[in-house]
Amino acid sequence: MAPPILSISATVFARATEDEEKVRKALELVLPPPEERKKMKLSVKRTVAKGVLGNPIIIIEARADRKSDARKWWKHIVSLLKKEDVEYVLENMHDFLDEFGVVHLRFDKQAAYLGRPVLSGGGGVIKIRAQLE
Repeated sequence: MAPPILSISATVFARATEDEEKVRKALELVLPPPEERKKMKLSVKRTVAKGVLGNPIIIIEARADRKSDARKWWKHIVSLLKKEDVEYVLENMHDFLDEFGVVHLRFDKQAAYLGRPVLSGGGGVIKIRAQLE
């Protein structure tokens, strides 16, 4: 049975003290594999914002709004998680699901850069938002 996902996005910030290419590499971990992405309608947007002190913050957002693509991407994300993490999310879904039916997961950006998918509750994360049906 396909997961009941309508759309999905991943957002990451590259702050002035960070190397944008390294941040993009971290984002790559949570994106579907390149060969799958070629078959999907996946958009990637780069926006430059200003921080409180005027320093540039680069916001990179990838999204899939087509249901079939979103579901494939969600399956990839779940495949990255350890069994214990999946169980934890399911048992504590109230902590991950908002009132609009959006599941929020956060992956540690530094660990992702090193190729390790680690859920995180702190700062310096890649934010995943999956809209449920």
